[in-house]
Amino acid sequence: KMFVGGLSWDTTKKDLKDYFTKFGEVVDCTLKLDPLTGRSRGFGFVLFKDAESVEKVISQKEHKLNGKAIDPKKAKAMKSKEPVKKIFVGGLSPDTPEEKIREYFDAYGEVESIELPMENKTNKRRGFCFITFKEEEPVKKIMEK
Repeated sequence: KMFVGGLSWDTTKKDLKDYFTKFGEVVDCTLKLDPLTGRSRGFGFVLFKDAESVEKVISQKEHKLNGKAIDPKKAKAMKSKEPVKKIFVGGLSPDTPEEKIREYFDAYGEVESIELPMENKTNKRRGFCFITFKEEEPVKKIMEK
């Protein structure tokens, strides 16, 4: 994954993908937008299929997109002080029993708690949940899978 700074305000996701495809297969591109104005914030991210594509981008000294010098760098994971022990699970059928969820995720490590949010108006379960583990390791295993 790469962080790309110095983007022109006019740069689109398509422009970003088209430019970086010459370095390897692009899996995803995101352009960060200002939530109030909807305008580009001048940076985004490019996710390549293979890590070697990132090296190809870095080995090229200068990059220009839409007439502007851009600054691609290896993306760094945001460091959090607290160990990550909680995950979000989406696409869950609201009928799935809590025991079934616990049984599945217990295979990765000891589950501390499961939050099953409810729809306020209908008082029915929503299609997602949050699972907190006692340790950080199960979260790493799940994210890798």
